[in-house]
Amino acid sequence: MIHIPEEVKNLYRRNNISDPTVKTARLRFFDGEIDLLYPGEDVWPSDDLFPVDDTPMLLVDGDRISSETFVLEQALCDSNALKFGQCSSAMMEIVVSDVTLDVTGKEFALSVEVGDYEMMLGIYKVDSFVRQVDGSKRKITAFDRMRKFDIDVADWYNSLTFPLTLKQFRDSLCEFVGIKQKDVTLPLDDMQVAKTIDPSQISGRDIMKAICEINGCFGQIDVAGKFKYVFLGASGLYPSEELHPADDLFPSELEGETLSYYNPSGTTYEDFLVYGIDQVQIRQEEGDVGAVYGGGKNAYTIQGNFLVYGKSASELMNIAATAYDQISGKIYRPCKIVTAALPWVEPGDGIICYTSDDVIETYCLKRTLKGIQAMTDTYEAQGTKERKQNFGIPMQIIQLEGKTAVIKKSVEEVSVRVSDLKEETETKFIQTAKQILAEVTRAQQAEASLRIRADQIAMSVTSLANETNSKFEQTAEQISLKVSKGDVSSQLSIEPDDIILKTNRLSWESNYSSMTKDGVLTCRNIRAINGTFSGNLESETFYANDDAVGFGDYYVSVDGTNLLRSKNGWVQINTNDRPSGSPGGRMASLFIGGDGYTGVTITGTGRVNCGDVKCGDILFKDSWSAGYTALDMFKQIYNRLSQLRNFVDMGSWDD
Repeated sequence: MIHIPEEVKNLYRRNNISDPTVKTARLRFFDGEIDLLYPGEDVWPSDDLFPVDDTPMLLVDGDRISSETFVLEQALCDSNALKFGQCSSAMMEIVVSDVTLDVTGKEFALSVEVGDYEMMLGIYKVDSFVRQVDGSKRKITAFDRMRKFDIDVADWYNSLTFPLTLKQFRDSLCEFVGIKQKDVTLPLDDMQVAKTIDPSQISGRDIMKAICEINGCFGQIDVAGKFKYVFLGASGLYPSEELHPADDLFPSELEGETLSYYNPSGTTYEDFLVYGIDQVQIRQEEGDVGAVYGGGKNAYTIQGNFLVYGKSASELMNIAATAYDQISGKIYRPCKIVTAALPWVEPGDGIICYTSDDVIETYCLKRTLKGIQAMTDTYEAQGTKERKQNFGIPMQIIQLEGKTAVIKKSVEEVSVRVSDLKEETETKFIQTAKQILAEVTRAQQAEASLRIRADQIAMSVTSLANETNSKFEQTAEQISLKVSKGDVSSQLSIEPDDIILKTNRLSWESNYSSMTKDGVLTCRNIRAINGTFSGNLESETFYANDDAVGFGDYYVSVDGTNLLRSKNGWVQINTNDRPSGSPGGRMASLFIGGDGYTGVTITGTGRVNCGDVKCGDILFKDSWSAGYTALDMFKQIYNRLSQLRNFVDMGSWDD
C-alpha cells in the first residue's frame, strides 16, 4: 500500500467534481527509459524529487485526455485459487486527442493530480496507438515493465558460473533484462542454486516465477518501474463458518484498507471462506514423494520448479518449511467489490468491507481502476473452499540434475518410478490387474524391461548405442528367443512338437564337436563302453551310421573291408583275399564297369581282368592300329599264325 496523507485520501473518497476534488491525469512521454527518483512507498514525494528530473518530449493532459476511457488493470493472482509466484504485467488503456506523434514503443509516466497533490500511478510502455472513429483521437494500450522479462534468457542462464546464491541469481537476471529491483531480502536468498536444466529456450519471466514461488511471494512492478516482491499479509483469526467469532477474535488481524463505501449492485461475495494453507509439498512431478512440511490437509504443492531439482531430502524440507512460513494461514473470502477509487491500494493489500449483514475480509488479488473524474475501483479475489492439486510453473526444458521417487496408487494401477536425472537413469514398476511391468532405462544407452501377464512372460534388453536387442517370450505353448542387430537377427522357437532355429550364421564348440560360423564342422565319434556306437547322421546327400558313410553318389564301408563304391556299382575299390595258393595275403582291387558290361578289374597282383568281347576290351586309337581293339588284334594274329601253320603243314595258302 502506498502511504499518502490522510487528507489526500479523503479527497479521493469524496468523489465529486468540486474544485478540491477535480482530478487531472498526465502522461509524460520520454525518448528513453524513465528513471524516477520516487523515494519510497512510505514517504510522500517532495517537489524536488517528483515526478522526474528530465523534461518530457511530450506531455498529454487536460482536454487532450478522454478521462472516462481510462482503464488500469493490475493482478497479483488471477487464477481460481492462490498460485504463488505469478508475475503479471499491468495493462493500461486511455483515449487521447490531437496527438500526432506516433508514440508506439515510447515509455510514459502516468500520474493523477487531485488538489495540490500529484500521485504516481506507474510507468508504462505503449504497445499500440490506434486511430478511433473520430480521426483526432487515438487509443493507447500500454503495459508496465514486467514485459521486459518476456525474452529468451537461455544464453544468459547457460553462461552463469554455478553454484551461486539465489540473491546473486536473481540480481544477475534483473541486470540482464534491464530492470531494477526494490531492495529486499528474500527468505531463501542464501540458498545455493545449481545448474539443473539445459534450456535451448526459456523466458526470463518463467525464471522469475520460479524464484517467487519457492519464496512464497508474487512479482509486481511498482509505481517507479522497479520489480518488487509482494507477500500476502497476515489474515484474521476467524475460527470457522459454523461458529460466529467472539469479541476477542473479531475484527481480525488482517492489515488493509477498510472501505467506507461500496456499490451493493456491483458487489458479490461467497458464503464460504477459503481455508488457510496448512501443508506445503515440494515435488518434481505428480506422484513424486518429494518433501512435505505441515500436518494439515489443505496442501499447497510446488511442482516442477527447476530451482529445487537435485536437492537432498533435508534441503527440500527446509525450502518447504520456509515457503510454509510465508503462505500458510491466509484465510479470505472470495468476492468482487466495487467502490470509489482508492489508488493507493495495491494488489496484495488486505480489504475489509462491512456490508449490511456481513463483513468481507479478503485480499486485493486483482484490481481494475476506471475513469478519472468518476474514478472507481473493483477488487477481486477468487478461491475455493479447499485446495485441489496445484501445479508449479510448466516449462518444457531438458533436466540435467534431480532425483525423484514417484509413487502412484489408484484402483487401476500401482506404480513406482525412481529417476536420477543427473545420471540419466530411471527405473519403473507398474502393476495392474492384467500385468506387471518393470523397466530400467539409461538415456541414449540401454533399456531393459520385464512384463508378466497371465498368459505370457516377456523380457527385452536393448542397447541404443549399438542398435542391438534381445527378447525372451514364454507362453504355455512356446518359448521364443530372438537377438537382433539392425536388420540381422537370430531366432529360436521351442514348441511341443518342433524346435525352430533361424539365423544368418550358426557356430558351436564342445568337447567332441564344433562348427565355425562360416560352416566348418568338426566331430569326433565316441564309442560306448560296450564297444558299439549308436546314432545316425543323415541329410539328402550325406549319411553316417554304424555300417557306412555315404556322400553324394558314393559310400565308404566302416567294417574293415576298406570298400569305396559308387551307388550304381560301376566303380568299386576294396580289399580282397589273394587267390588260393598265391603268395601274400590281402590285396586291393579296382573295378570299373558300366551298364550291360562286365567291366575291368585291376588287382593288387598286377593283373587286369576283362570281360568277354562284348563286355570288355582294350581299344587302340592310333592310326597304325586303325581302330582295332587288343582282342581284335590278338584274333588277327591268331588267324594269321593258323594260316601260316596250315601253309607249312599242307604246302598251300588259303585266301
